[in-house]
Amino acid sequence: MKNIEEIREELQTILADYDMELPSDETLDMEIKSAIGAINRCRRFTPTDKALYDVTYEDKIIPLVLTSIMKFGAEGETEHSENNVIRRYGNANKYPREMLEDILPLAKFY
Repeated sequence: MKNIEEIREELQTILADYDMELPSDETLDMEIKSAIGAINRCRRFTPTDKALYDVTYEDKIIPLVLTSIMKFGAEGETEHSENNVIRRYGNANKYPREMLEDILPLAKFY
């Protein structure tokens, strides 16, 4: 299981290939925690000291963060156009529904 620092370093390597200003470490950490939180809510997973998230869905963290970062400045929009370029988003949420819908909730027995 990767920790937040390892995920951030991986993200910085990926983002270096984009022609954009890199977000600060604090912004990346906030986005990583937000993505992990979204996965945990869908999974109904309670983080512990040993497990911040369910390792089964570790591969979803970076794509969720990248999606969120690429939507900076368009938060809450479903579409916008500028200079004859139209961008459409599946919904106004931070993460597209399609990226989270295959996360299976844990069964809780009381």
